Amino acid sequence: MSVLRQNHSLKLPLNNTELLSLLLAVSLCSIAIPIAHAEPAKTMPAAKPATQAGQSATPTNMDSATGLPTGAVEYNKGVELFQIAQIQSEKGNVNGQKQLLKEAINHFEAALKQNPKLVEAQSNIGFAHLTLHQYHKAIESFQRALEINPKHLNTLNGLSTAYAFDGKIDEAIKTFNQLTTLDPGNSQYFFNKGSVLQRAGRIDEARAAYEQSLKIQPGDQRTLFNLGTLYENQGKLDIARNYYQKAKGVEIGNTIGLEAIQRIEAIDAALKNSPKPSDNQKK
Repeated sequence: MSVLRQNHSLKLPLNNTELLSLLLAVSLCSIAIPIAHAEPAKTMPAAKPATQAGQSATPTNMDSATGLPTGAVEYNKGVELFQIAQIQSEKGNVNGQKQLLKEAINHFEAALKQNPKLVEAQSNIGFAHLTLHQYHKAIESFQRALEINPKHLNTLNGLSTAYAFDGKIDEAIKTFNQLTTLDPGNSQYFFNKGSVLQRAGRIDEARAAYEQSLKIQPGDQRTLFNLGTLYENQGKLDIARNYYQKAKGVEIGNTIGLEAIQRIEAIDAALKNSPKPSDNQKK
């Protein structure tokens, strides 16, 4: 019996354009630089215009006492707590992570009371719920953020991810289509779309999404690996091996590359032990 190979899953936003793998290393949607994987978050800076299409600018209403946008103090406290929650998660302190995320949500909600248009705060509430596997609450929070800014890319990406985890595949794909229309040069949105489609068994559509991802970012390791799993699950081992070969790596911490090497070894063993046409003819 063949065993389906697991593809590398969706990724959550690292910032407005980058994403993290959904081993649930979650990041914040931040006006400055959000929480990254093992990278400190920067808190909300003084007001400056948005530099990316679809993103809201830092709010122009300022707090005279702090010189920051209204709601920034509470927002930044939430960002800091979210960062600490990630560290607790990496240490295996699940209960500590949950408590910190709940406190972070409280601060984001306080920021919204002061500044109801602070889309980043509303979106981060969604990411907190997503980290807690509270998918319905995450979806509701992201939808509220989109009421503030319908083209906020981080929020749309978070909503797509929440839909996918909640089993709402059609909604996830529809939202990913919005993302790829708003930001067609972002390979990760196509990667995420392909990942969802592959898990849903929509192989031809998944392949097309992955290929588009590679057109934008040739050599992307996760995309190459997932194409390997796609072809391996179809029994097309030679093609799968070729993609794994491109994705392999032996660097410390390069788990995808090391897994690709393991898949190459498994395929080589399978091809070596498979009956040759001459053997079948003799039988």
